[in-house]
Amino acid sequence: TSVSVVVRAEVQDTGSLSPVQALADLPGVSFSQQGGLGQSANLRIRGADTRYIAVYFDGIRITDPSSTQTSLDYGALPGMDIARVEVLRGSQSALWGGCAVGGVINFSSTEAIEEGTHQEVVAQAGNLGTAALSYSLTQKTGDLEAALTVSHSRTDGYSAARIGTETDGAEISRLSLTTKYHVNDALTLGAAAFAQYSHVDYDGYDPFTYTLEDQSNVLRRQETGARLFAELVAGNTTHVFDLTRYNIGRVYQDEISPGTYDAHRTTLGWTATTELSDQIKLVYGADWMREEATYTNLTSGAADTRQYGAFAQVLWAPRDDLDLAATLRRDEHSAYGGFTSGRLALAYRPAEGTTLRAAVATGFRAPSIDELYGDYPAFFFHGNANLTPEESTSYELGVEHEFGDHARVTATLFRLNIDNLIATTADYSSLENVAGQSVRQGLELGGAVDLGDRVTLGLSYTYIDAVRATGTRLALVPRHDLTVKLDATVTERMKAGVSVHYVADRMDDFATFKMPDYTVVDARVSYDLGEGAEVWGGVGNLFDEEYQTSNGFAAPGRTVYVGLRKAF
Repeated sequence: TSVSVVVRAEVQDTGSLSPVQALADLPGVSFSQQGGLGQSANLRIRGADTRYIAVYFDGIRITDPSSTQTSLDYGALPGMDIARVEVLRGSQSALWGGCAVGGVINFSSTEAIEEGTHQEVVAQAGNLGTAALSYSLTQKTGDLEAALTVSHSRTDGYSAARIGTETDGAEISRLSLTTKYHVNDALTLGAAAFAQYSHVDYDGYDPFTYTLEDQSNVLRRQETGARLFAELVAGNTTHVFDLTRYNIGRVYQDEISPGTYDAHRTTLGWTATTELSDQIKLVYGADWMREEATYTNLTSGAADTRQYGAFAQVLWAPRDDLDLAATLRRDEHSAYGGFTSGRLALAYRPAEGTTLRAAVATGFRAPSIDELYGDYPAFFFHGNANLTPEESTSYELGVEHEFGDHARVTATLFRLNIDNLIATTADYSSLENVAGQSVRQGLELGGAVDLGDRVTLGLSYTYIDAVRATGTRLALVPRHDLTVKLDATVTERMKAGVSVHYVADRMDDFATFKMPDYTVVDARVSYDLGEGAEVWGGVGNLFDEEYQTSNGFAAPGRTVYVGLRKAF
């Protein structure tokens, strides 16, 4: 699998209170946002937007069942609460089910790793009235592990509308808890939970000119999630049983279209891993999911869907230099019936330090509750209960090579074909499955090289050609997305770095015209004070570039920030 890992320090280096910018620096990942902290943000993996990405936080799926396409708004996800992010690129529907066509993102909060009791306080402040504070407590004693993180982020912000003048602020508070208890050598019990509240000002469109302008709109969002799990070792098989619950409520105080949205997701899952031999491993399991939504713009005011799934995977290492994987999954959905997806993959190491990878996979995206049952009479628009899943086939071929301990490079060719696309009808009154194939294909490059003992040069580049079945370009998918980073160890305690992010050749939100290219330069420095303390700071958008990641919405100008971490 093409996978990248982002740790807390990399989020910190961006100076952002959101993880979006750090993720956008990865190969194959791009983003667009409608303003600053708290404003709506969309991530894309290989050109597939957030509707095609399965997202988890501490094992709890956090995409919104009441959103238009069961997706996650990354804008209100606070970076202060995140210890680690894993990004799997490419179709993973065979293991993770629907909405994993583009990939999977798994966020993790702080865990209890070291023995004893440990605490950490992190504070960061900057211009635009931006400030954040977090506190973490971990305990690992004997068979018990527990971790608690509480964070609060706020900003006065700037006008989300590019032509606006009034500021759009945001406040986000979050609590995360994880715990694990080893009952004996065979049984481990655990739980994870979080609660988050956010208050975000946002701008809107004039109903007559459809021009984005200053408006006194407010979004209040409350989210809770919980997971209970048990790990049981029985002979050569390890079983994991889990139960999760996710709730989200959104209240819009909007000048044009106020509304209240509530949604819930409940899942049950079982996964087993059996070691048949040193060469063969079986992974298999089953899961059930129910999604519920309640809001005005549903045909009956409330609706739900249910999905059952079962999968099996064979992992086979016939030789020391070859790994093979085959996965098959079957899903049954209450609205459209059944769907089968699969994946074949291999990794071959022809020489030390070199790995060749290849994969082919099929996948699907189930129609959302809103796509099935949405009802918007003011716009003469209604959902379509007869929609069937979007179907996909993906391919990738990659190579990784390490040049000793001083350099590493990766290159991946990829292609994602999506059939049966769900789109609006010609008269804009409903939705339909469109015949034909939309294509996202391109090249990912990543690498790092040591320029001496103290300096490292990193590179991430993605080329994507993304088109609809008609051959027209897809919205907001850049053809060229390049990040170059230079990091230096100035002294034993001081580190400094600079990043350059270049985005070129992309269409606007409605794919009607090309948006301007942009280049943003960021600079940062950190100093280890010793005894578990660190201070850092930096300048974002060093040259005050004026640019937009989403048409009509402003991006931040030059920003300055400083932070302090103390562990004890």
